[in-house]
Amino acid sequence: MPPTPVPPTPVPTPGPVPAYARTAAVYDELLGDRAFDHLRAVFEELEGRHRIPLTSAADIGCGTGTFVAYLRARGVRPVWGVDRSPHMLSRALAKNRANGARFLLQDLRALRLPHQVALLTCQFDTLNYLLVPTELRTAFRDFARSLQPGGHTVFDMVTRPAGQPPYVRVARVRLAGPDGTSSYETHAQRAYSVPEVVAATAGSGLRLRAAHRVRGLRPGGRQAVRVVFLARKD
Repeated sequence: MPPTPVPPTPVPTPGPVPAYARTAAVYDELLGDRAFDHLRAVFEELEGRHRIPLTSAADIGCGTGTFVAYLRARGVRPVWGVDRSPHMLSRALAKNRANGARFLLQDLRALRLPHQVALLTCQFDTLNYLLVPTELRTAFRDFARSLQPGGHTVFDMVTRPAGQPPYVRVARVRLAGPDGTSSYETHAQRAYSVPEVVAATAGSGLRLRAAHRVRGLRPGGRQAVRVVFLARKD
């Protein structure tokens, strides 16, 4: 009896992979550590201007954990790093292995810290990954619940000038594998106007104290395209 022919194995077509599944390995080189000096300078300026206490903290969307390491180096304890990407958290764990930082694998839309903290940061436009206003409002309520009374949150966002219609920008990152195959990651972010951010905080338990353009920390008006916000839990 002749052998039964085996059909050829189909070659898989390139498909999407979860965000940061592969870019985690090169994130610091491309963005994270390269932008850290500026991020730190902005934070320290806000800290000084508004007398933000650094006792306990959580960094939401912590990525590879560079800002977590910075907070620990300044003596903040405890410091929690939170991210939904296990690949980014793997890098963060390695970077913070000996400093006592703690990490949680959680989605920004369902934040549950083990206990309240005095400072909550959310940087590198992480909140722009929330594509509908209801998700942004949920995040701010979770931020307030995670903060101690009198605690602060610092977050930056890509903003759209007043009068410009809402839009979502989609970046498709092509990644080449060692075997010559390729795949891609899709990153979608929504740009919110400053009034939309203000409206999303209403009723959350947070009170906005400041909004500054990231460059130069000038007041973040309706025409700003990137803003760092400071809010307090009363």
